[in-house]
Amino acid sequence: MRLSCLLLAASAALTLASCGTGGRVDASYPTVAELDRLDTQWGLPARTSRGAPKRTYQYSAPTPTYGAPAASSAPSAPPREVLNTPPPDIKPVPLDPALR
Repeated sequence: MRLSCLLLAASAALTLASCGTGGRVDASYPTVAELDRLDTQWGLPARTSRGAPKRTYQYSAPTPTYGAPAASSAPSAPPREVLNTPPPDIKPVPLDPALR
């Protein structure tokens, strides 16, 4: 019992000793500037910019014949056949009782 109290006291003392009096670190909802300042304060290299995302795109205006079929295109397919009849009567396949 005495050893556990001694270990508890030693760990508390080390914990308090490791907390420096150099300032309070509040890392809840930090700004980017605060994170950069803390990084350099802790000895980490400063971040470098990777550049902003590109928000441009290329657009070419349609020509006057845009959407019109080309003069030398292949012959078009015949129109689809339209059926106004009901689908064929398909009987359900009986289930094999051995598969259960």
